[in-house]
Amino acid sequence: MKHLALLLALLPALLVNAQKDKTITLSCRLDGCPSPLRLFQFDGLVFKQVAEASSPSPDGSYTFTLPATASPQFYYLGTRSDQTLIVLLGTEAQVQVNGPCADVRQATIQNSPLNTHYNSIKNRINVLKAQTSQLIQQYQMHVNNPEQLKNVIARMKDIDDQKLTLLDSLNKTNPYFAGIAALNTYLSWPNNQGSYTNEIDYFAKEYFRYVDFKDAKYEGLPWVYEAFQGYANTLANVGLSDNAQKAYLEQVLQKIPKGTLRYRMALAGSLVALKQKNSSHYVYFAEELLKQLKEGDEASIASLQQQIASMRSFTIGAEAPDFAQATPEGKILRLSDLRGKVVLVDFWASWCGPCRRENPNVVRLYNTYKSKGFEILGVSLDRDRQRWLDAIKEDGLTWYHVSDLQQWSNAAALLYGVNSIPHTVLVDKDGKIIARNLRGEALEHKLAEIFLKG
Repeated sequence: MKHLALLLALLPALLVNAQKDKTITLSCRLDGCPSPLRLFQFDGLVFKQVAEASSPSPDGSYTFTLPATASPQFYYLGTRSDQTLIVLLGTEAQVQVNGPCADVRQATIQNSPLNTHYNSIKNRINVLKAQTSQLIQQYQMHVNNPEQLKNVIARMKDIDDQKLTLLDSLNKTNPYFAGIAALNTYLSWPNNQGSYTNEIDYFAKEYFRYVDFKDAKYEGLPWVYEAFQGYANTLANVGLSDNAQKAYLEQVLQKIPKGTLRYRMALAGSLVALKQKNSSHYVYFAEELLKQLKEGDEASIASLQQQIASMRSFTIGAEAPDFAQATPEGKILRLSDLRGKVVLVDFWASWCGPCRRENPNVVRLYNTYKSKGFEILGVSLDRDRQRWLDAIKEDGLTWYHVSDLQQWSNAAALLYGVNSIPHTVLVDKDGKIIARNLRGEALEHKLAEIFLKG
């Protein structure tokens, strides 16, 4: 009995070691494929090359030999990382890929029930998501039509039931794929609000209701990245303050074990949405991700550090990144040359209608507060020097102006992540960012707060 107990205790380790000794083969027959063909894996930040087949065999196929794994692993097949075919590998002895190399995403995966099942589930999830999006639009459209609204809510309930049925089925037959389904099982607010008093709170707290992030099946799963990108993007689009978005995101991230690849992917996915929205909390979460990177991640570390440096310009209280450009007179003026004054960095252009319409308000505020220590630095996204100078004169813009005449490639605009104008950055006397994108009444109120508070 003692020997049996010992064997049972060692069995999990023995099974893992046996798995390590096995290999799997991926054979690829891709027409017109320039050598070499590569396999990548995604770590949340970059696609890392894990294998390479430099030349085809006599029958024209490229072959990869990889270690078998206890659960499937996501690989990306292609000649470069930005155009790849997703292939699940690790649990099947042999997998075949056939098709065109020029458009490898159109290739077919053969001899693989695993990949066939995955693609079927992925397609089913995408159909349910598309139907959900359509019903949400109809719900908003018919919010004042009780009869139509009732019908839409009933159809939402049917989609909810289909999502739960898929999840329940996969929990019984394929727990790994059940993890993917769980990440996509968000149920409709009208049918599941319970004690929640508003839809935003329901969404933020229930989006991952069926996900247990402590489960190792989520490790390395790219769907975690996708789910958090979608989650953070929605939080940014529903009118929440930056602080509320940060609080909700932190609550969910706290459920994921730190130091794991799933935590890293959740952070990385969130950062994509935060960067797109120019969130002031991008740097906070990016620095958390930076802590998760280890030796050997030099490319990821360098890329993330560069993005952090760029996005610091969105952090209230951070030092405004300095820049220097030419004035209309040809002299070089730096933002830091205006230190000691409250400065409005105003990104605009002569061809920008909203900018020109806002200018009279800015002129009025400048004349009101310039004697109290208020200054403006206009950064023009013009390309035509004369049009820039004419607009300054026509609109009576008597403050400082600079431009490199590179339009949207203006170096200062790129540094500050400006993707639309007018765009403003308000900087205090010490060069720290007070606020971004204030204009109209919001700018007037903030300046009054600064200069009239005493």
